[in-house]
Amino acid sequence: MKKLTLALALVLLGSCAVWAGSICPAGSGASPFVHSPDPSATGCNVVITVNANNSVTITIPDSSPYDGSEDTLIGVVNNSSGALTSLSLSGSDIFGFDGDGICTFTFVGSTYCNASQRSGTDPGDYQGPLNTFTVTNANTGSVNFNPAVAANGGTTYFSLEGTPTASLTATPTTGPSTSASAPALSPWGMAMLTVLLLGLSVRMLKYA
Repeated sequence: MKKLTLALALVLLGSCAVWAGSICPAGSGASPFVHSPDPSATGCNVVITVNANNSVTITIPDSSPYDGSEDTLIGVVNNSSGALTSLSLSGSDIFGFDGDGICTFTFVGSTYCNASQRSGTDPGDYQGPLNTFTVTNANTGSVNFNPAVAANGGTTYFSLEGTPTASLTATPTTGPSTSASAPALSPWGMAMLTVLLLGLSVRMLKYA
């Protein structure tokens, strides 16, 4: 019985590894995302990568908005050698918050979505677990990370208005290296972990 229970737990863990994404979370619970973006890889609509030389690369793993309409789940990867303290962003109406950010849904890790996290600069529930917003106008603002996103592979996420697009302008601010957030497994790493877990589960079920 214990072996069967452990095997089932491993199957569940393997499934979570596939569906949670390597950067952004998957929708879950009572009010999941209308569309969980890029579920078997990044988990994001858009990924902003800060490169080793502090340049920025923006990709769109999934162009379907997570709310089924016009909101975007943004993942951040910090591959620079310094901790990422903020991103200055500009784009068409990306800060035109209208009250349907990710924290109006439930998802893996959404327990941070509380009144304290959302107060002040984010009445629309768009914040991720590490950030606040400084909004200049509907098209321009900053995403401030506290604690900072760790150097050399640290990740985090948040949401913005608008359909997924690469036509964003992003300028990072980095500081000293930090271990504030752990690097996530790459999509290939997540896939290999899942295969290993499922294989072990099948073997344990066979001999249970």
